[in-house]
Amino acid sequence: MSTLRFTFRFAACAAAAAPLRAQSQPAVFPTDLEQRLARLEAENAEFRRQMGVLAEEQERLSLGDVFTPIGDRVSGLAPAASKIYAVDQGLSIGGYGEALYSDFDSRRDDGSASNRRDSADFLRLVTYIGYKFDSTWLFNSEIEYEHATTGEGGEVSVEFAYIDGMFASEANFRTGLLLVPMGFINELHEPVTFWSVNRPQVERVMLPTTWRENGLGFWGDVGDFSYRAYLINGFDANGFSASGVRGGRQKGAQALAEDFAGVARLDWNGVDGLILGGAAYYGNSGQNQLGADVGTQIYEAHLDWRWRGLGVRALWVETRIDDVAALNNSLGLVGNASIGERQSGGYVELGYDLASAGWIGGGQALTPFVRAETYDTQERTPNGFASNAANDVDVLTFGVSYQPHSQLAFKLDYSNFDNGANTGVDQINVGMGFVF
Repeated sequence: MSTLRFTFRFAACAAAAAPLRAQSQPAVFPTDLEQRLARLEAENAEFRRQMGVLAEEQERLSLGDVFTPIGDRVSGLAPAASKIYAVDQGLSIGGYGEALYSDFDSRRDDGSASNRRDSADFLRLVTYIGYKFDSTWLFNSEIEYEHATTGEGGEVSVEFAYIDGMFASEANFRTGLLLVPMGFINELHEPVTFWSVNRPQVERVMLPTTWRENGLGFWGDVGDFSYRAYLINGFDANGFSASGVRGGRQKGAQALAEDFAGVARLDWNGVDGLILGGAAYYGNSGQNQLGADVGTQIYEAHLDWRWRGLGVRALWVETRIDDVAALNNSLGLVGNASIGERQSGGYVELGYDLASAGWIGGGQALTPFVRAETYDTQERTPNGFASNAANDVDVLTFGVSYQPHSQLAFKLDYSNFDNGANTGVDQINVGMGFVF
């Protein structure tokens, strides 16, 4: 019998008996009924509250912490890209965006017309979509929309998409479309993680960002060391040129896999604020189509140090390519159009956050910086071929980055481009970036 039905039957009996009690004691029925109804209403309200809590918990478990706050970096990834690792189970969404304006000098260093047009570009909008199946397995991805359109000049690209199997802090499995773990920017390319409007030229040209390939491997932390070691499809040397290896990236798109490559990275994190390490890449790039193996080796060493508002970043990279003479002949390259047998470059960057000195309020950052770069994609060419002096480049960039919030940055900088042919074009850049 329901409580409510019992209550009404009790009320009817009490009403019939009321005349018999009227002369001996005052009636209590109205007060008693009101108390019972109030108690029932309170119990019903508590039941509805508990059902609401259960519904919210069910939705959270099915969808995950979609809007999990940005936290710690994981496995070399940038903060927003690492959000999925903080989710207990289910879905995670994040992303970033960049926009810039570039004012190019109308003249080259030699006084000739540069023919460069000033431009304003919503450079990229990126979404991170991750899903955690359980405490062991997760999916993570980065999808990039470039130049505000999928039409002329724009594209949609999958920057990475992989499955992680997390078994222990020392050894975790990864497979899919992987970011090659070399340098800083290739994995750490969210705009709030570097001060300049544009990514460093050395990392863009020499490594090159954003470099991703299909593969599998392992990652983890052992004491004060972190590592990543992957087996991936190699470059396609058909895309190599006097400007470097950037055109050889296959980006996971129907990639030729006649030749594979191995890449490994090791970082020491034994001092707070310090990352010191290096990485190495080795593989053939001929893909069984050029009449040459085109062995390709890339080595880099890097340092990043943050201490009391001071930031220092340094990187050196060297590339060596075998069978370049045969490769040049296969590609029809002659004279100073030769691919470089040896290519090298590096940069040093220094910045200081004025907020650390109390110049601006807490939670903000105002960082003047300077970066000096040098690289040569034809440092050495095969006998019978020449180098183009325009590929021996020095870049000096200085400017300021202002972050009113840790997830938002406004930037202004000036870059002076010099090269051996005296054809450099300087530029002023204004940009903004955000992550979420």
